[in-house]
Amino acid sequence: MLSWIGRTAVVGAIVFAALPVSAQTCSGLKVVGGPGYQVQKKVSVPGAGPIARHNWNTDFSASGYSSYVATITPLNEGLYSIQMNLKYQNDSVDKVFNEKIQLRKGQTFKIRGSSRVSGSPYQVNLSVGGVEVVGNTYRASVTGCR
Repeated sequence: MLSWIGRTAVVGAIVFAALPVSAQTCSGLKVVGGPGYQVQKKVSVPGAGPIARHNWNTDFSASGYSSYVATITPLNEGLYSIQMNLKYQNDSVDKVFNEKIQLRKGQTFKIRGSSRVSGSPYQVNLSVGGVEVVGNTYRASVTGCR
């Protein structure tokens, strides 16, 4: 038993020594106009114009963070069109990600992005949809890190 405790202490010291000096602090971002820090959506038919709109976009409040991680978990397999944008107070936008990705049911997909050196975005926009996945359901959240 003593040798097991000794190895555990040594392993613990090695892991501790490998940690960065200034670890990031991360928090879930609140969904704008909705409850909580995560959404679950069923992809709607694409819309055109003010009458027929799709539900692909979700905004998350994002004040004061330097980097962001979006997490998407599909409940159905398919070819998803995914975009992540950082929105700034001066109406400018940084496109962090814009691709079609084949996702498997239950397989988590993460997107990482950083804010500008000169400023911090007020919102992270996450768009998940696509004609190929109409009717599919997914869960999404965004984390901000300092």
